[in-house]
Amino acid sequence: MPIEHGGTVAVSVDQSNATAEGHIAGRDIYNITNNLSERSAPRAAGIVEQLLQRLDEELKNDQRAQNTIEKLQRYHRNKALDGVVGLEAKLKYAGREANYYDAIEMKEMFVKLLHQWSLYASAQQIFVYLLARAERHFNDIILPQIPVLGVAQVNSLVNELIVEPTVSECGASVFEIDHNTALGMVYWLAEQCFVRWHK
Repeated sequence: MPIEHGGTVAVSVDQSNATAEGHIAGRDIYNITNNLSERSAPRAAGIVEQLLQRLDEELKNDQRAQNTIEKLQRYHRNKALDGVVGLEAKLKYAGREANYYDAIEMKEMFVKLLHQWSLYASAQQIFVYLLARAERHFNDIILPQIPVLGVAQVNSLVNELIVEPTVSECGASVFEIDHNTALGMVYWLAEQCFVRWHK
């Protein structure tokens, strides 16, 4: 109903019970739609993916490395600080000796892969990345929890933090890393005294 104020007419409208199939607004409505599909915004390639692309070029051009890079050489030097040297000793000390024969087999799978691909600079860099990540996740996240976790829980963490990411990044590449080879990397790190299952 119109209300008069000093010569002007104001109209009052009650919309408290209004319904609509669209928007109800007192002014303009602006709809902004962001379509962020893979086509419109390509994701940046991860570190391993970039290195695998470089490795592909090295393979095509038969570019072989003359030396092993220093960061990879680090993993070839044993650094037993607690007197428990080697994979077998570490497994026994931690009460995991039942895993020894599987561990040796998986470790050898990783060693063969390491020797096969260490002729290429990009492959060496991939190994450094994978080994460093495994070492850090094991020692910074898994090792502190070992005293309060069961064997299956520790194995689950190793699988979640190390094995699965490695297979996800490298499984379909020329490396063809499967779950056993990825776990073999952990056993090789233990052999080289970079990880252990005891505090």
